[in-house]
Amino acid sequence: MFTWTEESAAFWNDSAAYTNSYDLLAQKAAAYLPPGGTLFEGGCGLGHLSVALAKRGYHVTAMDLSPLPLRYIPGTSGLTVRQGDAFALPPEEVYDGGLFCFFGGVPETLAWARAHCRDTLVLFKKNWSTHRFTRDPGAVRKFTYPLTCAELERLGVPFTAETFDADMGQPFRSLPDAVRFFRLYDPGTAVAEALSRLTETGDPVFPYYLPARRPVGMIVIQARDIPR
Repeated sequence: MFTWTEESAAFWNDSAAYTNSYDLLAQKAAAYLPPGGTLFEGGCGLGHLSVALAKRGYHVTAMDLSPLPLRYIPGTSGLTVRQGDAFALPPEEVYDGGLFCFFGGVPETLAWARAHCRDTLVLFKKNWSTHRFTRDPGAVRKFTYPLTCAELERLGVPFTAETFDADMGQPFRSLPDAVRFFRLYDPGTAVAEALSRLTETGDPVFPYYLPARRPVGMIVIQARDIPR
């Protein structure tokens, strides 16, 4: 599970504000979700996707296990924020749609949909194989788009899939801000080397930017098609 801190939340909020990546995800999801319906987002983090959907006229319940990021979610009409385990909800709650953004495995999300979703389940998955910001990127091995598609096919669950690119870079308010970021996410990198990866934006609020455009996979499942 991702561990939230005040510092990581601040960086994440800056990225969401600068890139508008969650608005793109909301636009993609809304093409499949029932207009104006009730939605649930599990593992919502700072709630950017839920807020973007609420602003599109949906009634959204956003839930995360960690209480820290929930404190940052702004009050928004149509949005309810809950703290808890998305996979331990009481079964009497049923939503028109459910979303899990870079969170959750296939067994958990399908089980959630069987109990809580009457219409559409949307999964956003990483479609990249290396981590975004570290010098030694390693490999992304869990919950990826290819692995999720393969598991759904193995289980015989019909789904619609779409891939697209999203801007997931990190803006910085100052060079010391960037140094703190690299010490948090890539502590093995020399500061000078890390700063050489930045671009200047000309933006007075975020004058420096660490580019990271990434491919995203969206998987759409109809609840009625999930084997019981």
